[in-house]
Parts: sequence; structure tokens; C-alpha cells
Amino acid sequence: MTRTQVRWGILGTGLIAQNHVIPALLGAARCELVAIGSRSEASAAAVASKFGIPRAHGSYAELLADPDVDAVYLPLPNDLHGIWTKRAADAGKHILCEKPITLTSAEAIDMAAHCADRNVLAMEAFMYRFHPAWKVAQDRIAAGAIGRIIDVGVWFAFRSTRAGDYRLSFESGGGALYDVGCYAVNVSRMLLGDEPAQVHGAARLDPDSGVDLTFSGILDYGAAFATFTCSMEQEPQHSVVIHGTRGWLSVADPFNCPPEVATTVTIGTGGDHHPMASTIETITVPAANQYGLQATALADAILNRGPSPLPLEDSVANMKLLERLFTAAGIEPPQPRSES
Repeated sequence: MTRTQVRWGILGTGLIAQNHVIPALLGAARCELVAIGSRSEASAAAVASKFGIPRAHGSYAELLADPDVDAVYLPLPNDLHGIWTKRAADAGKHILCEKPITLTSAEAIDMAAHCADRNVLAMEAFMYRFHPAWKVAQDRIAAGAIGRIIDVGVWFAFRSTRAGDYRLSFESGGGALYDVGCYAVNVSRMLLGDEPAQVHGAARLDPDSGVDLTFSGILDYGAAFATFTCSMEQEPQHSVVIHGTRGWLSVADPFNCPPEVATTVTIGTGGDHHPMASTIETITVPAANQYGLQATALADAILNRGPSPLPLEDSVANMKLLERLFTAAGIEPPQPRSES
């Protein structure tokens, strides 16, 4: 019988899983959430009870051994992404792994080869890429609405206030560039390409942990720039503004739009010396659950034996550019954990 759904397991009980991915999976097309695993059986059981997940496993290994799980979502701290993605691949599970995919590009290359050898699909969870607002934005840009892109400006800030947050641990791969700057790099690459001629970076480091609390970068593509600031110590603000030779385009809440909220794509054209002179077009995009759409896209690829919607080669390119930014800022990034 032809399978019509992918059976998912959750490898961990982190807040992003509980607040975003589990609710999305429960309503996503072609997806069935069947199990969750945690280092603690009590923790797994509590989350399973909360969301009505049929099975709770008291270890990650036990979840991977579950024969009724086809694919896993991996929301673990950054330094565990490479290890547990490879272990999931060894168990024959397809993987949706939180960003950043690994701590280094070399680790990402190794992961990609490992998953290919075991014939499983793996994808980095850049969920914003599946929101229909970005389809609208890319279609309008391709149609010439703002001319040739000459500048991409990104701001992604929040405050890390949770006690014990791994984002404040250098060894765990914490810091603003890994946590939210990866989005700025990803959207810049999506619009301008993988190979800026020059890269500039500057960071404000936490004196206690050594992680970058705020990171600003410039990606110089010659004919275009991408500039961004990402921060874990500022009032939350998320914005992307794309300037072209004929106008500008912005996507409201470009990375974390709530699933119940409609959003907008705004285009400004025809101005002269004052912003008030521009003609403003606002396109309303209906509410959509980007986490659910992401899961459905990967499920489609698994069921149809197609390529990953976001192949790991794209993740490798993202990691290479993140490494260039760290180097430009004079920061040596953490190294992957031993697999022992």
C-alpha cells in the first residue's frame, strides 16, 4: 500500500518544539506525530500527555529505535546537531534539524555525506522559507517590481533572559550569529548568492561566556551589499528591507510570523528626495503556519522519493559564510563535539 503520511518523532522536548513545531505537526498535511523522546522518561511523558502524542521514550536512542518513526525533528542545542543527525541517519530516519545545521562547514559536509550514504533526507529548519509571504516577495522581485537588487538590510534581535539558556554557552554553539544571524545570512544568500567578494564583521562579546551578544556584518557582492545586525540583548525587532534600482520591498515579520496572523509585503516605488513621495503598494498575505508548511514540504519529498526542499549543500554554503563572518570579526568559533 502506498504511504500517504510521514510518521514523525520529536528528538527532545525543547521550547521551540513545544511552542512551534509540535502544534504545527499536529495539523500539517501528510504528517502524523507518533512519538517523542527525551533524556528523561518523565519529561517525555509530560510533553506526550500535554499534546496527545501516542508514545514517549525515555532516551533519544530509544526514539531512534522505534520502528514506527519515519522521520525526526531535532531541536537540540547546536553542538548536538551533527552527532544526533548522523545517529538518526544510521537508524534510517529522515531528519529535520534546527539551525544552524552544525558548528562548522566541515561538520556539515561530513553530515551531508553521511546522510547520502544512508539514503535519508535531511533538511535545516529555515521555516521562514516556506511562508507564502516570501513566495509573493520573490515573485514580485523576479517580475522586476523594484529593479535589480542593490542592497539587503536585515535586523533580527531579541533578549536572552532564560536561566541556563544554551545560547549563552560558547561550547554549545551559542551566540547571536549562530542563533539568529544565520537567518540574515540565509536570506542574503537566497537573494544575492553564496560568494560575496568581501565579508566584514564586528561583535560585542559577553565578558562571562565569550559568546557574541550582538553581531553586525556586511556582505559585499560588488554590485550589491547585504548588511545586518543580530542581537540577543536588544528589544525584539525583525525586519528585512530589500532595495533595488527602482524601489524597495519589505516583508512584515519576515522570520517569525505567528501562524494565526496575516502579514504583508510592502513595495515602495516612484519617489524622489523624500520617502513620503513614494507610491506604496501593500499586499496582504493570509495567515499560514510556516512550521507546518516546512514539515509538509519535507514529507512530500520523503513520500515521493524526491530531493530535500532545502538540500544540505545549501546548509554547507550557509556555514561557510558564517565562518567567514566569524573570521572577519576575529572570533574563533567552537569546534564540534566528540561523538564518544
